[in-house]
Amino acid sequence: MKKFTQWILLLMGWLVLTTRPIADEAPEVVTSIKPLAAIAEAIAGDNIAVNVLLPANISPHDYSLKFSDIRALRSARLIIWIGPHFESVLQKPLAQRSDEQLQVAQLTELVWPPQDAEKDSAQSHGYEHDGFTRDLHVWLNPMNGLVIAEAIAAELSKKYPAKAAFFEKNLQTFLEAVTRLDAVNRQRLAGLRERGFIVMHDGYSHFVTHYGLTQLASVQLSGGITQGIRHYGQMMALGERVVCVFSEPQMDSKPALQLAQQLGAKNAELDPLGMHLNSGNGGYPALIETLVDTFVDCLSE
Repeated sequence: MKKFTQWILLLMGWLVLTTRPIADEAPEVVTSIKPLAAIAEAIAGDNIAVNVLLPANISPHDYSLKFSDIRALRSARLIIWIGPHFESVLQKPLAQRSDEQLQVAQLTELVWPPQDAEKDSAQSHGYEHDGFTRDLHVWLNPMNGLVIAEAIAAELSKKYPAKAAFFEKNLQTFLEAVTRLDAVNRQRLAGLRERGFIVMHDGYSHFVTHYGLTQLASVQLSGGITQGIRHYGQMMALGERVVCVFSEPQMDSKPALQLAQQLGAKNAELDPLGMHLNSGNGGYPALIETLVDTFVDCLSE
């Protein structure tokens, strides 16, 4: 009887915890990935909770939603994500939430690399392995970071009109900081534009095009698909043109490390999702600056 009573008390406690009003603990803004959260935090400030849904240590298309994720999505006032071909796991949960979401890939002001901008609009929001061809890592171009920030400020002003002036002030501060950083980045990378490199997966066209760098190949396609032995032979044929081979913490680094060793090239780790990024270490500008630091260190003689 004692064990049964204890079991009942535990069950009642669990029910109390799981039936509390969602609003008591739910974030007001949910973003799919850390880079979007970093931009949202810069605009929202400390008064509005911003939570990240997908872990930054795995690729977004490899994640399965938990019940707590569904609950957060249902209760959030604003959900910010790239789009259904980047975070496909969110497509169904957000199908009926058009008024509460900001789909970044649909922003008309985004800057796309030339090879992407020329694609048909029906193929404008996805990965190659999904039958689409645009690179959706749009935040890796700082100019797109500005576009995203402006869109977030506009959405937050709609949700919280009394704080619109506060959001606008934060937006201007963000725009100025990123613009200044971009000018410095251009100077730092200017002398390295002819230095060839290979990336882990085909998701850097926004960064590479913006800064005029020389990406020679990618080990994998943007969806994490290995391109085969013929492609590997093509990468090996690049020889001394390859100064650095970049790996990523979200993917198995062994292929990149082996390729770098066989080519006699340097190796470094790029983190486009900001695995170690948080609001306390500079947010979005820190993400971009860290990427630039990594390119400078690995491409320099």
